[in-house]
Amino acid sequence: MESQGLFKGTFSLLEKAMDLRSLKHNATVSNIANKDTPGYKAFDLIVEEELEKVMGSGKDLGLKKTRQGHLPGRTAGGITVRLGIDNTSQLSFRRDGNTVDIDKEMAKLSENNLLYDSLAQIISRKFRGLKDVIQGGK
Repeated sequence: MESQGLFKGTFSLLEKAMDLRSLKHNATVSNIANKDTPGYKAFDLIVEEELEKVMGSGKDLGLKKTRQGHLPGRTAGGITVRLGIDNTSQLSFRRDGNTVDIDKEMAKLSENNLLYDSLAQIISRKFRGLKDVIQGGK
């Protein structure tokens, strides 16, 4: 746990955001992998609202159960995450009851990958800046 120093604040938030993006990636890939499983219900991990709360409050990141359909949580990087059934795709036009919309899931996967890559670039630039300071601004 970070209490003081260079890595307090921004680095901690970026680390947690990357952990959440990684969990969202796993949830989306699981939906894609089960696109042909009869009765499978697509689920999603909503991270944006919780990240906004953390940025405004400066408190540790924690997701809470906001919908009845939420599933048990997972933990990554000290973050407990609740996975929720994706209510936007509860209607299935398939006879087997599967609610995975492959186009929607692929779009979510692409968006999440872009956001994860952006976070990685931000962290890389922060470390590059620290390196420059240590080396005397070369």
